[in-house]
Amino acid sequence: MNNRFVRVWEPSQPEAIERRPSVSHENLRIFDKSCWDISQSATNKILTGNKALDTHFGGGISLGHLVELIGNSGTGKTQMCLQLCLNVQIPKAAGGLEGSALFIDTRQDFHPDRLMGLALKVERQYAQRVPEFKAHKMLHKIHYVRCPKLDQLMATVLSCHRHLVDHPDIKLIVIDSLAFTLRMLEDGAHRYELLLELHESMRRLQRQHELAWVFTNVLTHRYVKQKFQVEPALGDLHSHLINERIWFTGSSELHLGKSWRTSTLIKESE
Repeated sequence: MNNRFVRVWEPSQPEAIERRPSVSHENLRIFDKSCWDISQSATNKILTGNKALDTHFGGGISLGHLVELIGNSGTGKTQMCLQLCLNVQIPKAAGGLEGSALFIDTRQDFHPDRLMGLALKVERQYAQRVPEFKAHKMLHKIHYVRCPKLDQLMATVLSCHRHLVDHPDIKLIVIDSLAFTLRMLEDGAHRYELLLELHESMRRLQRQHELAWVFTNVLTHRYVKQKFQVEPALGDLHSHLINERIWFTGSSELHLGKSWRTSTLIKESE
């Protein structure tokens, strides 16, 4: 991969994944935020680049949320992930967060040249309002780490706190894809346990560092009542733990909702 632009982060070496208690001291800190803090975090948004979706979200994806992008391969999930990594950097002078992003790549399908093409479009979009907002600067503010194995993904997420302390402007963490490495684990009970541990870590980090998580997922088939049903991978509990799910169909339409049956149609903007 061409690393001339993006900042490659090397996390701590993966260690043996061991059982941890489900309740940590951090989870018991229930008085660490005021109502004012919560109200302010709700006003901090990351534009998705889709006007209809941003309108539905009240201005974009909120910090403090876990958002899943679900759909088959080639439907635009990674494209939105890359766009979000750029949009989180929109300067405050233009109404943005002026933050940076961390991109965790499990599929080894990250292409900086594709990202540069999107960055050049963003540069042109804000050229008059913020002329110093340049494409090459945007790519320098996207931290990248490759995690093709589950133990690498676990080690990266569990060691994220140190990296976020060193880079407090990171307001978005992307995992493309969350399901890719987890589905390789054949032991269903162990996979379930590790998924819960990932969710606990993500929630803790978003509270500590005021950021949003966005990750991609795939559709799978499950045999229910003598027929196959298409549904998101990772199971029902995972669906309950995320804040939003955006369905990608490959057409000019998106759907928003935890399940396809109850989802809301969002017409994609040109």
